[in-house]
Order: sequence, then structure tokens, then C-alpha cells
Amino acid sequence: MKNAMDYFSRAMDGLAKTILGIAALIIGLDVLSIFAEAVGRYLVGQSRAFMEELPRLAVPLVVFPMMGVLLKYKKHIAVEVLPEKLSAKARSLLMIIVYSVVLAVAIQFLIAGIIAVNEYRKMGFETHTEIVFKIWTTYLPFPVGFGLLALFAVELVCRELMNLVRLVREES
Repeated sequence: MKNAMDYFSRAMDGLAKTILGIAALIIGLDVLSIFAEAVGRYLVGQSRAFMEELPRLAVPLVVFPMMGVLLKYKKHIAVEVLPEKLSAKARSLLMIIVYSVVLAVAIQFLIAGIIAVNEYRKMGFETHTEIVFKIWTTYLPFPVGFGLLALFAVELVCRELMNLVRLVREES
């Protein structure tokens, strides 16, 4: 079991690093696009509208997939008063409950996101930007992000369960 969990954790670490790399690339391209738009406006007096529109459309591509990474690396906003006062076993049990709730909510939002993307795809709406996108593609990061969050939550639940079993065995 431990070998399987180690393999799963390594795979999730690789996935997290890939997501961080893609997010950094998207943010870098967004900043470069806005900079180029400002330089073009300064030098020529006009710029292309898509240089201003693309960064706004790219924000969900960064935000939603990063939810799971932030949870995994504990970089999310958290107030940890209760876990600091609990014993190791009670803290592990509390974290199992927290990660299980995150998993349940992530699955619900994943399902809702799939339904929403499918409905927008059926409607066939398009953006009114210089480069035309189907509206459903702008909503795609929502279910993808919550699917990734569910994967990271599964890893954290399993890790805490193994930690709890280890603590109970040590106590016996």
C-alpha cells in the first residue's frame, strides 16, 4: 500500500509542477501581451484589441487548475488554530474530515461544470472579441480545475489515513 501511495504522490507532484509551469507561462504571456499592447499604443497610437482581451480570457486557465496545487502545498488561505491544539491523532482525523469535505465539494462542482460546459457547447455562443472563441471553451477550466482538485484531495485523504493508521499502531 505504501509503495502505491508513494507512486501516486510522485505522480501528483509531477502534475502539480506541470500545472505551476503552465500557470507561470500563461501569466508571463499575459504580462507580455499587456506590455506589448502598451508599447504599441505609445509608439503607434493604437494597438490590437486581442492583446488586451486575451489576458482576461486566460485568467480562469490559471485560477481553477491551481486550486488543487494550492491545497496540496498548503499555500491556500488558512487559519489553523484548532489543529495546533489537537493531539497528532485528533489532528489527523480532523484533516481527513476537511479533505473529505473538499473532495465531496470538488466532485459536485466537477459535475456542475461538466453540465454547464455541455450546455454552453450546445448553445454555440461565441465571444465578441477580435479573436472569436466559443463560449464553452472559456468555461472549460472550471470542471478541469475541480477535477484536479478532487485528485489532489484524494491524495491528501489517503496520506492522512495512512498517517492515522501509523499513529494508532505506534500507540498500541
